[in-house]
Amino acid sequence: RESLGPASTDTETGGSDSEQMVKQYFRNVPRSMMTTFRCSFGDCGVHDGTPLIEHMSAVSVFWGYIFSGFLFLAVIGLFNVISAIFVESSLASA
Repeated sequence: RESLGPASTDTETGGSDSEQMVKQYFRNVPRSMMTTFRCSFGDCGVHDGTPLIEHMSAVSVFWGYIFSGFLFLAVIGLFNVISAIFVESSLASA
């Protein structure tokens, strides 16, 4: 735990609010995949309207940076491929 970032302060409910929020959105693999899918298309807020990355950074700065970097590369890569297909088909039909 120490190598992944500082431990959050525990409350009476078994963890900080941010830690509970992150656990809710990443509790298993299918839920994690759905959360990543939502975030890649811009809907990366939690039920109270705050960005999920804020809660992730409060739990562990390291994993906040990793998640942000992954989303950045995935979104840029996805839109680059879509743009390339569009440009190629436009040039082929011209």
